[in-house]
Amino acid sequence: MKARTALTMLAAALLCACGGGSNTPDGPVVNSPGSGGRQPGLPLVDVALTVTIPPQPHHGIRPNYVSPNTRSIAIGLVSVDGNGISGVPNAIVETGASARNCHRADGGITCTATISGSPGSDSFAVSTYDGTSATGAVLSIGTVSSHVGGSGKVAVDAMSLDIGGIIASLELSVSPKIVPRGKPADAAVTLQALDASGATVVGGSDFASPVTLDIEGDVVHAFSLIDGHHRASSLTLAKPPGAITLGYDGDRQAGSVTLQASVAGPQSPTANTPFALKGRQPPPPVGTIYVLNLGANDGKGATVTAYDGSADGNAAPLRDLQLDAKRFARSIAVDAQGRLYVGYFDSALGFSPGTGQPDKGNEVAVYAAGAGGNDAPGATISADSKTKSTLYPTAMAFDPGGNLLTYGATTIDGNNGDAVLTYASDGSGSSVPLDAFDFSSPVVNYAGPVGLALDAGGNVYLSGALKAPLGQNYGVFVASAADIGNPSANVARTIPWDANTQLAPGLANVVSLDSAGEIFVSNQQREGSGSATSCQGRANVFASGATGGVTDVPPLRVLVLDGVYTADPTCSSSRNPLQANFPAIAVYGETLFAADDFNDAVAAYATSKGGIVEPSMRLSGPATLLDAPIAVAVSLLSGSAQAGPATGARAPAPSLAHPVHLHRTSQGPIKD
Repeated sequence: MKARTALTMLAAALLCACGGGSNTPDGPVVNSPGSGGRQPGLPLVDVALTVTIPPQPHHGIRPNYVSPNTRSIAIGLVSVDGNGISGVPNAIVETGASARNCHRADGGITCTATISGSPGSDSFAVSTYDGTSATGAVLSIGTVSSHVGGSGKVAVDAMSLDIGGIIASLELSVSPKIVPRGKPADAAVTLQALDASGATVVGGSDFASPVTLDIEGDVVHAFSLIDGHHRASSLTLAKPPGAITLGYDGDRQAGSVTLQASVAGPQSPTANTPFALKGRQPPPPVGTIYVLNLGANDGKGATVTAYDGSADGNAAPLRDLQLDAKRFARSIAVDAQGRLYVGYFDSALGFSPGTGQPDKGNEVAVYAAGAGGNDAPGATISADSKTKSTLYPTAMAFDPGGNLLTYGATTIDGNNGDAVLTYASDGSGSSVPLDAFDFSSPVVNYAGPVGLALDAGGNVYLSGALKAPLGQNYGVFVASAADIGNPSANVARTIPWDANTQLAPGLANVVSLDSAGEIFVSNQQREGSGSATSCQGRANVFASGATGGVTDVPPLRVLVLDGVYTADPTCSSSRNPLQANFPAIAVYGETLFAADDFNDAVAAYATSKGGIVEPSMRLSGPATLLDAPIAVAVSLLSGSAQAGPATGARAPAPSLAHPVHLHRTSQGPIKD
């Protein structure tokens, strides 16, 4: 005669602050008798099973999880005394309120059934479902264990229930959602895991699969997740969590982040929520300052000197890269990975005055991060004959995806000659541009453009002279990001070079943008005439924005760059009237870096105020190895929060009649 005993399944209704890993099996296979039939000699006894389906949660914490939406369960014997067994059929137990074996009790539903066990320490695999007859979505899986007696009256010990909820969706929130920048703060994180019926998975049992909670976008490591005494940037939550805190250490360099919760598995449910910092983010520390030195041979055998971001005075460079002795170096740029891009012309002009087309031998050489000495480039981007693509890298910039933009000519995207080209970040050799664009009017025409920049939205800013039906138009011309592949784009905004903007053709130069999108155009103010001419380096600042048509208005402010001055009467390059000789600039965050080829110097200036601005640092002296610096680029400190370096480049394109670069005079007074 088989003995009967009671097996009780408890349920949890609210969250429990517990941890640990899951060790639950996959549960029984519904309506399967097991493999190979029941093992011979295995004695079976009847076990009286009691299942309690909890009400929807209100108060209190229960130790384990059974969804209040459970409508049936499958349970079957899987081991006795630690030995796996097979062949014992699963029992299907209906748990709905209308089932014959169920009745309401304490707000929940209690159901009874008889299942098969065996004398000894038994383990039963359990799966719960939101449908009858073990159908529908699986809500939880796990094991229930008990000691079952073997003869006479069966004694049943207290059962331990270990059943894990299967997560179908996640809900994630943080409060508050925004805190002041620069002040340490904590925010409460609420994470709820829901089963397929929409019930919250609660209790002390492990989830069927753990939840991973991560902080995304924390470049400077200013944030941490706190779960009890555990603090980390990522948490693995095996059980329904209790209180979780997002901690911010007050680092002003930090950016806004996103909390991301996910569960591995076939459904892979995820949830995310943003957490923001209020207040303007300061620029990250400067990593490396790169300077292109034209040298005495008009760019042939030029050098790039790289300096620590904190360098000042007569500081030696970190490294000195020797460039191509046969090509004319004209521009530099540094990408987010620290690779150095050098724009080369294969002639002094870089284009044919007769056709206006770039030289086929022009190229962009890409040097590995940290390159120095006589290191060769790791890749080159050169002309492609099939698409008639040639380069004119007088200036370079990077789009938000890290792709390179420069000037050139091509037939792709319906273009028929000069255009602004986009190259893949991993391009090398004979390269076909990803995209190309030009304006319907005025159009790109060489050697007119002198500067190129992009804002965070991918809008492109061209500076210099573009060709119009009645001559040259001078200014800053903005192309919308949506027009990158348009051969006849409309100019979205124009800042003309005239008396209102205080920018003069032949004197204005590079365009660069600060972290707020304000537009900086380098230029010079000339005073006197003839041999008494002097030139003062300046930067005119204009309001941010990529649209607005013609904005012919005075600058917001003018930075008069103390020390960027020459009394040399040739302060504007006599070799190309379309191109100013100095200064080249690159704006990085809230700092403007200026390359001063007349004084063999590089200086940095705060951008927030106009008038005469004294440099916060100035590199100058024989140890610096500066030799007619014509371009500067700045990379961020490794691990900083702001993506992308600042670049600035100007290519002095000399005429054939004046092949010698004119520079070097002593520093003189400020002229405003």
